[in-house]
Amino acid sequence: MWLASARHLLEESGLPRARFTVAIAQAIHAVIRGNDALTVRFLGRRSTRHEDAIVLFRDLVRSRRISPEYASWRDLLVRALREKSDYDYKGVKASANDARRWLRDAERFLAAVRKILGSAS
Repeated sequence: MWLASARHLLEESGLPRARFTVAIAQAIHAVIRGNDALTVRFLGRRSTRHEDAIVLFRDLVRSRRISPEYASWRDLLVRALREKSDYDYKGVKASANDARRWLRDAERFLAAVRKILGSAS
């Protein structure tokens, strides 16, 4: 849902430029929710604070509940959590290219999440 909303905002040319900021916020929420899906599935809990999300993801990799090949996704999660309030609350101006990059990264992260969850069945 978050990702579909981000995609819609990016593609809707009739909306003001602020749509790019909102699209990034939606993409960031998609990344956070994807991480929650992993931590709930494999650890039985989700983060309640931003710092916890990063720690829980690291725990997934360290405990080998998910393959170490996914460890680099931690960087995207760190960036998402670091920039979330900028786009969510501060309304930092974003460009179409910024929004496309965030959308692409979120799509790739969620594809990895689906792959991980699918292989754990």
